[in-house]
Amino acid sequence: MISGFLAGCIGALAMNIIDWIGYLAGFHQEQLLDWSGVLIYGSVPSGFAETLFAQLAQISFGGFIGITFYGFFLKWLKGNHFVKGWIYGILSWFFIYAFSMLFDKPEMNFHAFPAAFSHFLSASVYGIVMSLALRWLEQKADTKV
Repeated sequence: MISGFLAGCIGALAMNIIDWIGYLAGFHQEQLLDWSGVLIYGSVPSGFAETLFAQLAQISFGGFIGITFYGFFLKWLKGNHFVKGWIYGILSWFFIYAFSMLFDKPEMNFHAFPAAFSHFLSASVYGIVMSLALRWLEQKADTKV
């Protein structure tokens, strides 16, 4: 379980690097941390402290998704970590987007193509990095025993 959380956080860090690059380059204006900010504050974060806390919450949520992947991954999935991690990341992205529509969060109901595409790429990176990190953490744990 700890391995899943750590792998999820590592994947979330990689995902947010992609997201920040797209944001700072002016490719999109909707950051992933905005989602956690809306859920925490009821609005997009403003100011450094709110942004930092929302970013940490978003990375922690990535850790939680890593725990669910860890449980699923070890029970039913063997091998081909790369593809299964990518699919899991994409499915997570899709269902989180659907979640905002179902619960009618107006701040997160409309997504311009650049933001949606950037978040798709970020979710892809998240799933791949998370699965590879989980594999590495599990191999490291196996060599210690």
